Amino acid sequence: MRSKFLGIGISLFFFLVLELVVRFTGIHYLEQPEIFFVNLKKNFVESGKGDADIIVLGDSRSMALAGYPKDSETEYSVYNHSLPAMGPKYYRFFLEKYLKKGNTKPKMVLFAASPKLYSTGYGPPLYDPDAKSVKENESISAYLNRRWNEGIEKNFFRTATPNNIISYSGKQEDANQILWEFFGHRYLHQFTFAELSNQYSGVERLFILSKAAPLLYESYRFHGAIRNALSQTNWKVDKNYKERSLFCESCENVEAGLCKPASSQLEDNLTIEDQITRHFGKYNISNRLKPELVLFSKDRIRKELDEELKNPKPYVYEKPDFIVLKELIEYTKAQGIEFGLVYMPWILEKQESQESKDLLVDLKLFFRENPESKLFFFPESSYPSDRFVDNIHYDCRGEKRVNEEFRNSVLPQVFRFLHSKEKSN
Repeated sequence: MRSKFLGIGISLFFFLVLELVVRFTGIHYLEQPEIFFVNLKKNFVESGKGDADIIVLGDSRSMALAGYPKDSETEYSVYNHSLPAMGPKYYRFFLEKYLKKGNTKPKMVLFAASPKLYSTGYGPPLYDPDAKSVKENESISAYLNRRWNEGIEKNFFRTATPNNIISYSGKQEDANQILWEFFGHRYLHQFTFAELSNQYSGVERLFILSKAAPLLYESYRFHGAIRNALSQTNWKVDKNYKERSLFCESCENVEAGLCKPASSQLEDNLTIEDQITRHFGKYNISNRLKPELVLFSKDRIRKELDEELKNPKPYVYEKPDFIVLKELIEYTKAQGIEFGLVYMPWILEKQESQESKDLLVDLKLFFRENPESKLFFFPESSYPSDRFVDNIHYDCRGEKRVNEEFRNSVLPQVFRFLHSKEKSN
């Protein structure tokens, strides 16, 4: 009996030591790049060192926008806090956290997310992303009542046969589960358990907290880093990695395949950190792709666009729900922060579609009804499809163009707007 307790004690001691090591070291530098990226942004916000005059919020496309320090050529400092695949609720939660953590209150928020994130409301709840059962979050009592009635109708809770099973990595799984595995960590790593509890309610709160509970243990939160730490290769760092990081800002070098992610996870993450730090939050994730994959993806998107033009689908326009913009404007106004939306350039064929044109008309109307905020445009709202690697993300040359126009055309508009607001106050 004593030997059993001794074994249990040794096991508990081992996990306690592991938990302490993970908790008080920078082991997240050995995590997979997606999780490292989110934690890097999270740690910056929680440090309370943010002092930019203008902060950019958006998704994976607007991540390509560079920020700038205040200097002789840039009147206001800019920092890009865009994160991929966070969903429309993220932005309000982020702003609250940014201010609560002691970061300097910005003069302005520039919202640069894709149209789907600000024109379709908050969408269905996390626990039913396809809205097959409900379109909005339920209270626990309403959920239990619905499930009880469904149980009787479906022969005492017999599980329905899934109709969205897909094959991935040699296994078959529900498509929503795969999407959660890809993107769910971004909710869970960006916010603490307590923050998530305050942000959600009803059944959605139970769902997100059930996913977040295991991450209370840092050894589980960074289990990928622990696994990577067991390989000596992941600890090797070229002393010239910063020079290589600069080398890989040339599109010629990216396109030649000379800028693939380092085989060492530590060096790869240090390179990501270097680029984000030097460019004040910017990171164009498509520059990580192999050139042959980029060419394949571009060819595929070109074929899809041609097919859509040849065989257009019947068009039915659904009026947009701008509740995300409305509540962001109300929140920033209450905090004494100006608000603007940057209309990011999209693929030419997509931007010239009737749906995009109709949405733009409604968006302009929305801002006319909210004159205290401002809508900013690039010189052109569309780029050729060969400046994208897929339906969303800019390739290296698209990134160069969007940043040149952001610096020389969009930011001067933003600065003039801020000037006018400061004078009126």
